[in-house]
Amino acid sequence: MSYPEATALTEAAAWRARLTEANAGSTPEFAAWLATDARNVEAWKRVLEPWELVGEHATAPEIIELRRAALEHAYAAGRGRWTRSPRFAFARRLSAAAAVLVVIVTGLLVWQARQSDVYTTRAGERRVVTLVDGSRIALDSRTEVRVHYTPQARELELASGQARFDVARDVTRPFSVTADGHRVIATGTAFNVDMFGSSLFVTLIEGRVVVLAELASNVAEPVTLPSLTLDVGEQLVLSSSAPPSVEHVSIERATAWENGEIVFENDRLASVVARINRYARHPVVITDAATAELRISGVFHTGDVDGFVSTLVSYLPVQAEKGADGVTHLAQR
Repeated sequence: MSYPEATALTEAAAWRARLTEANAGSTPEFAAWLATDARNVEAWKRVLEPWELVGEHATAPEIIELRRAALEHAYAAGRGRWTRSPRFAFARRLSAAAAVLVVIVTGLLVWQARQSDVYTTRAGERRVVTLVDGSRIALDSRTEVRVHYTPQARELELASGQARFDVARDVTRPFSVTADGHRVIATGTAFNVDMFGSSLFVTLIEGRVVVLAELASNVAEPVTLPSLTLDVGEQLVLSSSAPPSVEHVSIERATAWENGEIVFENDRLASVVARINRYARHPVVITDAATAELRISGVFHTGDVDGFVSTLVSYLPVQAEKGADGVTHLAQR
């Protein structure tokens, strides 16, 4: 007997649902149906792919609930009274079973679209991720980036740490990075975003970006600032304790971490140690205010805590003591 393609797909979906409910890989009746027409075999192959996609996410709460609701709908349809021939009743059951598959797969695709890809690094680890549109993210140590792409927009969130974003140009889908309540928007450019302590640093490497900023204050409502546009080599500093500022910086210094280096120029030791601790498995702790206010310049390798401490002891009036827990304590000498 010859079947139109739509009928073959409907029957294939029905067989997939029936075999799953029976927890069976095959039955004599199913094998006979496959052998009846070559179009049945093709329809079966086309049904398997989305069904296996469902299987990959079968334990997700959303899919479990979706499958339950769809099956209840199919069973309710099958309980209806029929006055037509058994052939039409069987077709109704096939359509109900096919509806189960369609609802589940459609729901899965919607559910997947709402999910975000999350990329993280551990202490001392760096990694580069290439996204589906060709954009690249370089993640520094102790960093987490969440990526959510839709047909209308490319939305990312820097949850912690530091990352460089090299954006593939697509004027129809803005590329935005949210960090600490502030949003950086670009279409094709490269920029660095660093969440450090209570401050956020946005450095433009090439192209142009617009930053939509909110500065928290001690009043009931946050202060909303006008959008800021950065030029190449400019760095925007946002902090809850000071007004926003924009200054020209060395791009090489701002991105030295990509090569495993940190550059300091007459920086407070408290700030330097906080930077070093981003890469350290065991932190360095300053124990007195005088030591915290000392100044230092130099280039240090990320993760080389022992080398960093050795340099401090050699050039500054400090002493270091490493405890059994691996923590190094710095004090005035």
